Amino acid sequence: MKTGPNAKWVASPDVRSTYSEDGAVLLDIRKGLCYSLNPVAARVWITVEASPSGLDLRGLVDVMETHYTISREQLERDIKEYLAKLEHTGLVQRNGLLHESKAAGARG
Repeated sequence: MKTGPNAKWVASPDVRSTYSEDGAVLLDIRKGLCYSLNPVAARVWITVEASPSGLDLRGLVDVMETHYTISREQLERDIKEYLAKLEHTGLVQRNGLLHESKAAGARG
């Protein structure tokens, strides 16, 4: 995923979430699709969701770094990969731009 240093990520307004010790479940109410997240992915989601004005990659890595003991570089790579998946499915938006997923297009 290539983004500029000023790219900000926000949760899609069409997503609802619920949490447990096992992670989270996200529901895209527009598409009628559910997604399950493991505890680590859920923590990334909670952080993005808690920032309605958007959060850049550096800020997200800063927050996540307080919870995990892996290198900052590895954490950044993992978060980039995860954000790309979330963007592809339409669960997050970069700079307020919605990325239509293949699943959404297939449903018409």
